[in-house]
Amino acid sequence: MQEALLEFFKKTGRPHRLEEILHRFGLEKREAKAHLKALVERGLLEKKGSRYFLANRVQGPLSLHRDGYGFVRLPDGDLFIPPGYTGDAWPGDLVEARVMPPGRDGRPWGVVERVLKRARERLVGTLDFRKGRALLLPDEPNLPELPLAPEGLAGLKRGSRIVVQVHYGKRPYGTFLAYLGEGEAPETETEAVIAKYGLRAEFPEEVLKEAEAIPLEIPEAELRRREDFRGLRVFTIDGVDAKDFDDAIHVERLPKGYRIGVHIADVSHYVKEGSLLDQEAFLRGTSVYLPGRVLPMLPERLSNGVCSLRPGEDRLVLSVLVDLTEDLKVKRVRFREGVIRSVARLTYTEVEAFAEGFGLPEEHAFLAEDLRLLLDLTQRMREKRLEEGALDFSFPEVKVEVEEGVLHLIPQAEPKARSLIEELMLLANRLVAEYLVQKGLPGLFRVHEEPVQDAYEKLRQALARLGYTLPPKLSGHALQKALLASRGRPEEPVVAYLVLRSLRLARYAPENLGHFGLAMEHYLHFTSPIRRYPDLVVHRVLKAALRRTLTPARKARWQEAFPAIAEHASEMERKAEAAERELTKYYMAKWAELHVGERFLGKVTGVANFGAFVTLPNGVEGLVRLEALGPYTYSEEAMALLGPKGRRIRLGDEMEVRIAGANPRLRQVDLLPVEEAPKKTKNRKEKAKEVEMRKVVGPPEEKTRPGRPERLTVHTMYIGEWRPKDAPPEEAPKSRRRKRRR
Repeated sequence: MQEALLEFFKKTGRPHRLEEILHRFGLEKREAKAHLKALVERGLLEKKGSRYFLANRVQGPLSLHRDGYGFVRLPDGDLFIPPGYTGDAWPGDLVEARVMPPGRDGRPWGVVERVLKRARERLVGTLDFRKGRALLLPDEPNLPELPLAPEGLAGLKRGSRIVVQVHYGKRPYGTFLAYLGEGEAPETETEAVIAKYGLRAEFPEEVLKEAEAIPLEIPEAELRRREDFRGLRVFTIDGVDAKDFDDAIHVERLPKGYRIGVHIADVSHYVKEGSLLDQEAFLRGTSVYLPGRVLPMLPERLSNGVCSLRPGEDRLVLSVLVDLTEDLKVKRVRFREGVIRSVARLTYTEVEAFAEGFGLPEEHAFLAEDLRLLLDLTQRMREKRLEEGALDFSFPEVKVEVEEGVLHLIPQAEPKARSLIEELMLLANRLVAEYLVQKGLPGLFRVHEEPVQDAYEKLRQALARLGYTLPPKLSGHALQKALLASRGRPEEPVVAYLVLRSLRLARYAPENLGHFGLAMEHYLHFTSPIRRYPDLVVHRVLKAALRRTLTPARKARWQEAFPAIAEHASEMERKAEAAERELTKYYMAKWAELHVGERFLGKVTGVANFGAFVTLPNGVEGLVRLEALGPYTYSEEAMALLGPKGRRIRLGDEMEVRIAGANPRLRQVDLLPVEEAPKKTKNRKEKAKEVEMRKVVGPPEEKTRPGRPERLTVHTMYIGEWRPKDAPPEEAPKSRRRKRRR
């Protein structure tokens, strides 16, 4: 609603009173004032007297260029900040900028007035000494060298990788926190990434003690209290190297339909609200899966032990039992606290092989009929979901694994197996969200709002240049239609990239705002409480509702706490993704170092005014610099690099490249295009024959038409006034020369 209000102010371009807003949007007075107040606090609106109007100040993260200028990133277009007007802000800082009148180019520009939130409290870099003073050379580009206080630096050598605490002010400086190692090594880089994003690597001793105190055996009284699912064929499907099994499934045929059971590890039974385990899980927010290392949200005793749904062991679960009709309509839903004993631990690889017509391993052959049924049901579920407007992206995924120092790049190629689990988890998540909304219960929802109109309009224009038409009004069905229409075509990655770039980031919120990408009115995360804190919170709400223990006081306390939990969980999720992405790029650069000089056929996945990004079949991305390509220029309108004789380099084009070099520290891979074999040069006799042939007027003999006269057409074109060859050049009139100067 806040975005809709902001769009309304931008469209009208004038102030509005509260009464106008109430009449225009049909809101209650309290609700409208709350939304307007939030926009004022965000600096997007200002209030004078009883009128609200667009603020001449904006807030957003700042990106800085090495030449001194920057941009405040905004949803409806970035604001340019000239050199000298960025204040004391660093890249990524959340800033407030004053919008200035348009300059000579007709575009507004801004002045950073204050920093609202610093992007980093810690810095990772290399220690240096100059003129008796210690300095930190940050790993991140475009950051200034940071003077260091001497405490803690004794015995450290120049070139040491360290972590420092940043103290901001008129003269920022750093204080030593931790020593990471010497130079560049995988272990050092992993520690550097963990420190850079403020991730929690080790569990405090008191948290580990609390985890160790949890008994492995389930009390008999607890088993009797729960619904017993141990007689069902319940099993898990996960990756080959997975250890934290937090979801299990089963399927039954009914006389007129099907019953699907989604059984999720009951982590909330062991992690009590407010306990040390709970506080640590909140701070972490999510498990982080780095190449070669996992930072779990919960200690291993829980994540891989008492909570993990291991085969052949009794485990406590929170279950969603769904009865479906033959045409997959939900007929009945039940939520139960239960106990299961998984009969098998399947892998995606096994299930994918089965889906492709191969058999299951002998020990799992008894699940063949269940798997066959689930593959059919989930494929139909997926088709139905896409028909309803859900967006389906098919970006290739590559998993980076480091085993005993050896790097493996593994493409994730189990689409049917992963889709089976994904559809069942989506179903359970949606049904739990619907239940909380219908009962008026508090929750942490997974929301994905519609693209803002400006972003959608830019997408329309960009896709139109590729031959894809979108309606003026935003439509999820139209976006999905464009994605499906591009499948298998050269421009498929371009279309997917443009659509993805137009969307807003999914996040957690205490309000149910729907999920645009999934085309779902109600959605949340419920199925991974071992590795996501919001799922654990949702489990507590659902169990309180099932037990009828959700008192008004508890409900009010949760409603007050959930906004901060949602914001923190969203932030930690972004940090985890950024850390995983950065360390993956490091290892990919390490791989490229070992294959310098080798040739690969890759695909262009990005174009810019400095070159083309090419992704190799194993997922490694590198840059072919513009100077290596030749006389190419970047065209933003064509989204391509344009070269001589109509040549162009676009997203999705194939390009054969050679690895020229790599810099793991900077996460960079340099590529060179493999040039075509040069054409054979002609010798003197061939050139002489060619000149002789040029003297012949008319078509070659083999192309003459007997019986028809040969024609010769001569075109003569004069540019300017004709003058004799030996005539002196005439000076241009002085008045014309003066006119040119003006």
